[in-house]
Amino acid sequence: MNKLSPAKRAKILSLLVENMAIRAVARTENVSITAIVRLVSLAGEACGKYHHENVHSIRGKRHIQCDELWAFVYAKEKRAKEVEPWDAAGNVWTFTALDTNSKLIISYTASKKRNTGAATWVFADLKRRLEKEPRLYTDELKAYRKAAEKIFGKRWKKVLTQIRKGEESEHNTAYVERHNLTIRMGNRRYSRKTNAFSKKLLNHISMLHLFILYYNFCRVHLSLGVTPAMAAGLTDTIKDCEWIVELIDAIEPEPKKPGPAVGTKYGPRKTKATKKAAFKKGAKKKRLS
Repeated sequence: MNKLSPAKRAKILSLLVENMAIRAVARTENVSITAIVRLVSLAGEACGKYHHENVHSIRGKRHIQCDELWAFVYAKEKRAKEVEPWDAAGNVWTFTALDTNSKLIISYTASKKRNTGAATWVFADLKRRLEKEPRLYTDELKAYRKAAEKIFGKRWKKVLTQIRKGEESEHNTAYVERHNLTIRMGNRRYSRKTNAFSKKLLNHISMLHLFILYYNFCRVHLSLGVTPAMAAGLTDTIKDCEWIVELIDAIEPEPKKPGPAVGTKYGPRKTKATKKAAFKKGAKKKRLS
């Protein structure tokens, strides 16, 4: 089986997280779209696994800003019922939780609805990854209040601060709202008024996993001078796309031997045993007839 070199795969990933569309990368690097989509799928699985296993035990009292970012898959919500997509169509809301000091995205999720379920998942995931109870800042969305009541119980009023629109306060959601722009500028699938939107929900989520890990561990934050993961104490080195390729190789299954697969129009390979069994079956049918 042909396989792209590690350097080639690292170059493709670096272009994808710098706001290039898949077709543009395919033309630039002379690689098929199918190979890039498969690489994104593997990268999403590897990056999501690494984030889940390594972004935890974050020390100190953390001030967390939470917000949600809109995108869509295959078609916008008003036309989702009219089309016949491959797996899903309509709105996709990306909920993110950003630490104001380290600028680390600690928790995130993609949801078809902007509801309490997604907010609850983010708050529960945050609580698991932090050593101390956080201080949360969100907008006026009611889902955040209901989620805080579920996760933090009677202490939710001391944990959650909701900012009213137009209110002047030292507490706000400016950092996470600015990070929404970072996602739109770095992840082509979130760019508005283009045809680069995701056509499948699974590919959308895979690219989200890839971008978040790249932002946390590989991209140097201009105001910090280090990566968010370094500022949060999760690592002491700047990672790169070659490192992400190594994560992919660690989970990628071994290539199968070439040949027609069972169930294709060619059928299974015929060996001496299968030929002998087919001959006996044919002879038996002749005797019965």
